[in-house]
Amino acid sequence: MLIIYLLAYLVFAGFFIIERFARRGKDTKNMSRTAHDQGSTTFISVVMGAAIILLPLTPLLNWAGIGMLHLLWLNILGLVLGAIGLAVRYVALTTLGRFFSRTLREAEDHTLVTTGIYHFIRHPGYLSDLLIFIGTALAMSNLITLLIVSIGFVVAYIYRIHVEEKMLIEIFGEQYLSYQKTSKRLIPFIL
Repeated sequence: MLIIYLLAYLVFAGFFIIERFARRGKDTKNMSRTAHDQGSTTFISVVMGAAIILLPLTPLLNWAGIGMLHLLWLNILGLVLGAIGLAVRYVALTTLGRFFSRTLREAEDHTLVTTGIYHFIRHPGYLSDLLIFIGTALAMSNLITLLIVSIGFVVAYIYRIHVEEKMLIEIFGEQYLSYQKTSKRLIPFIL
């Protein structure tokens, strides 16, 4: 199980490494909120903070016998999902470039990016977070961690997507409405 924990920690750490080195420009790191944000960044920050505290403590829960799931396939599935999430995050961040921000706001000379991964899905950055954090929780093989992380991230990103799409319709109007018709929110060809 130790090797699984180490690999899960690598996936978890990969998120922060990508955040640190792939973001370009001061606006991509800016955490100031605008009226468009409607508390969504705070909601995501709370959920992410809980995950950042809980995930490293999960081996202790398992060691104490609290909520541990003894399913190797679940560990492997979690690692695979997390690795896919890291790849999606990197591609999404580098494709969107300076428009990939931590908060919801209109950038100077804001352009709607619909190429690359954004041709298929509108929110690959959010998909990547879901895959990375839920994948890490699956790999850690603990029911309590899995439920808290999964429910927290899914609810936070459902809200965030709703708020963001409202903002993007205000900014881009018919262009964004047309884009919605030709792309999916999170899963290519499905959802």
